[in-house]
Amino acid sequence: MTHARTLPIRLAPQPGEALDSWWEAIAHRLGTTTGDVLASMGLLPRGSSRPVDSGILRHLVTLLDADQAAAISWSAGPTPAQAHAMTLARYDGRAHVVDAQRRRVEARHVWGRARGSRYCPACLAASGGRWRLNWRLGWSFACLDHRLLLVDACPRCSRMPRHFPTTTRHPLPPGRCHSPAEKDAPPARCGQPFEEAPALTLAAQGPVIAAQELIEDAISCGRAGFGVYQDHPQPSLALFGDLRALACILLRRVPDPDRLAGFAPPEILSLHQQPLPEKRRSFDPVEETRPGRLAPQRAATAALAVSAALHVLEHGDVHQAGAALRHLISDTDGNIPLKVAHRWAHTSPVFDAIHLAALAPRLKGTDQLRYRTADRLPSRPGRSAATRITERARAIPTQLWPTWSARLSPQNGALSRTIRPALSCYLLLIGGTGDFPTAARLLRAPVEDRLGSHMTFRLTKRGHFRGISLGLSALADYLDQEGSPIDYDRRRAVDYRGLLPLDTWTRLCRDIGFEAGGVRRHQFARALLFERLSGLPATLAPAAYAPSTTELRTMLRTFETDLTPALMGQLEEHAVEFLTRHGIRDEPLSWQPPTDIVRDVTLPGCDLRELDPAMLHRLIRDECLTTAQAARRLGVSHDAVRFVLQEQPAPPAEAKSAKWERGATVRRARTALPRDKFARLYLDEYRSLKWIAEHAGVNDEAIKVLVREYGMKRDGKATRWRQIDLDWLRDQRAAGRTCRELAAETGFSLGMISYLGRRHDLPGRRSGKNRSIS
Repeated sequence: MTHARTLPIRLAPQPGEALDSWWEAIAHRLGTTTGDVLASMGLLPRGSSRPVDSGILRHLVTLLDADQAAAISWSAGPTPAQAHAMTLARYDGRAHVVDAQRRRVEARHVWGRARGSRYCPACLAASGGRWRLNWRLGWSFACLDHRLLLVDACPRCSRMPRHFPTTTRHPLPPGRCHSPAEKDAPPARCGQPFEEAPALTLAAQGPVIAAQELIEDAISCGRAGFGVYQDHPQPSLALFGDLRALACILLRRVPDPDRLAGFAPPEILSLHQQPLPEKRRSFDPVEETRPGRLAPQRAATAALAVSAALHVLEHGDVHQAGAALRHLISDTDGNIPLKVAHRWAHTSPVFDAIHLAALAPRLKGTDQLRYRTADRLPSRPGRSAATRITERARAIPTQLWPTWSARLSPQNGALSRTIRPALSCYLLLIGGTGDFPTAARLLRAPVEDRLGSHMTFRLTKRGHFRGISLGLSALADYLDQEGSPIDYDRRRAVDYRGLLPLDTWTRLCRDIGFEAGGVRRHQFARALLFERLSGLPATLAPAAYAPSTTELRTMLRTFETDLTPALMGQLEEHAVEFLTRHGIRDEPLSWQPPTDIVRDVTLPGCDLRELDPAMLHRLIRDECLTTAQAARRLGVSHDAVRFVLQEQPAPPAEAKSAKWERGATVRRARTALPRDKFARLYLDEYRSLKWIAEHAGVNDEAIKVLVREYGMKRDGKATRWRQIDLDWLRDQRAAGRTCRELAAETGFSLGMISYLGRRHDLPGRRSGKNRSIS
């Protein structure tokens, strides 16, 4: 920079004027060239006969350093702040990005324009050819003062104004085209007055003017707070990144351009669809092969794309905006020409949420959980997602907590054995990068890989999946922030083979006067305690007491109705001792996250706190209902009743009489028929259940309970008849004794005695003919 001197005439810049327009007006007023003016300001070397590098002038219009601004102020009068305001750096960080080191606008960042400018002919005519700075922005496409669509090119040479560098060696009249003549023969210039260029008049209340006003407001205040940004305000630069991305989608992927007709006048749509001139000349802008990536060459294209994009962004939330975008770009078959993998640079989280919301109906249920499409602001997994999921896995049991399972599970049609592990896996998928099989392996869930998509399909079909997704998202956020006092990874790794030995079970039952029962009851108590401590399903318990069959699992649920507060207290004390022996001293026995975090979410299940335990206890003890019958009576799920009974067992019923006391018949049967005696009668002597019941003074159902508890199984009747003395039986039948009398005496069933009579043609049987006659 050379030494500056004071200009003989000082001309104040007009509001919003560009720096090069201002120095051209000064040069025209002084009757000299812009080169002399810039040299006098100390911005160019003096006396140089060589043309000035065009890059120097672009750098000055883009960004001034402090010395250059001070020189302009001293030489021509504007303050340094006014000088800086006439450069494109005025919009840096608001409407585009300026590379301060290279002193140029980043053309590939939110429609920045390093060269060229649009213009309003009416403004140029009113101002005497003074050029506004904001016309250079990629986001300027309409004049708000005159309601005109900005003009893109000179009507004579068809070149973009200000794209070719102006000369510094010849006088340049303001308001005329400075582009080279048709044959590019310097120093000839086009010279077309821009004020004579035709311009399209726009409706004052039309969508294009409204879009330009919104753009101007966002640039002036530096932020966006309308539509989808009301709850999530964003900087204006992020808004323009979102507009650029939406413009790319709309300009490239709308199957029928007529869908955009409602966002701009027909004339603008017609101008947008006109092909660009095929003839290419020097200094012409580079043709954009991917529409929307760079600032459009035409104001009509920019107006159409921005108006349509703002139609999407002006919706009340991202889900409505996603639906609007999906409607614009989907084909007749409902296919969406977008993928989750598509990424756009310089966008805000709000645009990412709109992108995911538009794709949500086409995503698998597990992917909807990963991208949290049901949330107010769907998002992609972040860089720390893998670490966060690993930590969350330590805080989640393999079977979801009972209170949460009851809230999230439908009232009917859902099996606890499948939906509880599936919900835990879904919880681990929220905001993560893995898939359902990976989550199942981390949690050791006994589920098939296909269950993940199958369960989400069923829940979606019944209209429950969105609510469940919202509940799981809230729970995942709580666990990520607050954590869990229990390390379930450590609980899953404990060896539970020594849990509740038989002597311990017998002792604690004896201490509280509870009937210890046989092997089955002991196994059920161990399985129940295993589920509570480990968070794993009982089917994964050690083989010695795991309920591996459907019958055993049903009997385990029946055992839950026999629980009493005293018994649960004894089991919990033993559980604490068991954990202490395995080095777990800093954790509670069990824990569940609070359900208040989803009080505003509509969920398909029930809140366990709303169940009346006293009413449930009366149904179980007084009316002797099963858990399934009690659930139907209360109008809740079967699991909800079970969960309440596990946390708040029913007190034992008041003693009435030995005949009617709950469980008294079975206890009398156990006392009268110890295992060895029962084995002799049932296995060795092959007595019938009815005979054994009458012998013990109980009913048949009590004997069936003993058969299950003792785990006894005997051969069929094919070998049973050989234990009868057939000669004796023949003599008895010949003596006229009936089959019923012989069955009562021998302990064999009536059917067995009749079967032997038919098989061996014993005397006393009436022939078929005699029976018919009689």
